[in-house]
Amino acid sequence: MFTQPSGPTLSPELAAQLDDSFFQSRPLGYFSSRITSILSTIRQGQQVPTAQDAIDFASELGLEGSPNILNFTNRDRTLQIATDAFAVRHHAAETLVRLYHGLTIGAPQQGPARSVWAAVAEGPNLTKTLVDQARAHLVSDEGHDRFWQLVLTNQHATNGHGQEAEITQALNVVADWLHHAMDLLVRNDVNINAAHNKVKHGLSVRARNDRRLTFTTKAPHADGTVPLSSLIGDEAVDIFDGVTMDYLARAPKQDGIKQGLEISTLNLKPTKMLAETWMMAVAHAAMFHVAAAEHFPNGDIPIADFPPLPLSPTPQGLLGEAVVGMRHPITTPPDGSPLSRTTGVAFRTQFVPFELRDTWAHGVVVDD
Repeated sequence: MFTQPSGPTLSPELAAQLDDSFFQSRPLGYFSSRITSILSTIRQGQQVPTAQDAIDFASELGLEGSPNILNFTNRDRTLQIATDAFAVRHHAAETLVRLYHGLTIGAPQQGPARSVWAAVAEGPNLTKTLVDQARAHLVSDEGHDRFWQLVLTNQHATNGHGQEAEITQALNVVADWLHHAMDLLVRNDVNINAAHNKVKHGLSVRARNDRRLTFTTKAPHADGTVPLSSLIGDEAVDIFDGVTMDYLARAPKQDGIKQGLEISTLNLKPTKMLAETWMMAVAHAAMFHVAAAEHFPNGDIPIADFPPLPLSPTPQGLLGEAVVGMRHPITTPPDGSPLSRTTGVAFRTQFVPFELRDTWAHGVVVDD
């Protein structure tokens, strides 16, 4: 642990020692534990601190005799669950992409002092650069030809004789989730990465579960009533009907020009986001195990098990064309140029712009 630096770069011996430690970690266990913790909270509902919890926590602060200082409501818990599910999904996405980048781009460039841990730790700071490089390699001939070697050990590949179709399907599922992870990190019609940064840096977001947004082709009646059938029938499309998260961020630069502020809203479905998290964590775990087994070729060091590779679902199979979110500009670019991004709704694979007109009406929903 306590070594003297011998120069500006790692020695081969120190690089090996770093990976000796790194590859004995259990990343899938970490993500599985986080997923289970959130699922347990969903199942239990409002889980207020016990009286003893409150006493013990207050004593840590030197506040013995104080009333329970950990008060929250059931709504607070619902919003916390959704926000945590969003955060862990993004964490899993970046973890997967950074490992893939480190294994395929970072480590091979290190020369004789090869350390996957150092390659991952020193990957690109800019998320866009990270994804651009990783995606370019993934779709290249080399990336395609060597992908199975990242996901399957030689033993798994050899023992798969007669199961080629299943192995191919499993590899395709892993690749699909790697692409999905990259999309989560760089999608900018609604900037999911910006939303995660707002959660992580200052919690400058507004989570809520008291709003429903439905598009319908039926206008309110002249008396101001809105038939319930117009909101639940075939001519209605729900955009938001559960927990959402609002955040403020500037749109990405267009042709080098700084853009105005946008308020965006993401659709947060906790169990769906946790399912996405697990699929990306499994893809990561397979690559991590293969790299660990390569680092410890004698098999005498315990490493995390190779995970069962699921044959489904793909991102399309799990999510379909679900609503991801919506954006709306609230300021123009600082240089006075016109808006280049309009209001619209983002679905999983497409963005649908629409025009807002200054026509508003209040109505009362009535059961017809």
